[in-house]
Amino acid sequence: MENLDFQPSIIHKIYDFYKEMHKKIEKFPKTQRYALGQKIKNSILDLLETIYIANIQIKTLREPVLHKASAKCELVKILIRLAYDTGVIDNTGSYVSAQAKMQEIGKMQGGWIKYMRNAS
Repeated sequence: MENLDFQPSIIHKIYDFYKEMHKKIEKFPKTQRYALGQKIKNSILDLLETIYIANIQIKTLREPVLHKASAKCELVKILIRLAYDTGVIDNTGSYVSAQAKMQEIGKMQGGWIKYMRNAS
């Protein structure tokens, strides 16, 4: 039985990213806060859930879940870019910071997938 108390640092990164985006989304215009903002928040939560499931999955079933999480990560990046391109995120620093954090999360996922392939 694997240790379920162990949480990889990627879970903490996504958790902290959600908290940061939650604060930013509260400042979205009302029309976008409940549309695009809610979609971004839900997508980040879906990503967190999928990574958590991958973490507790048995090793032989983990890689497909990680690929699903990778797709969710890409969706979050696209949604953040959409928020920037539509002017909802008007501060270039906020956009660059959010994209950099998602890049880091994506690299961590890629590293985990590579590790799973090499461990097989």
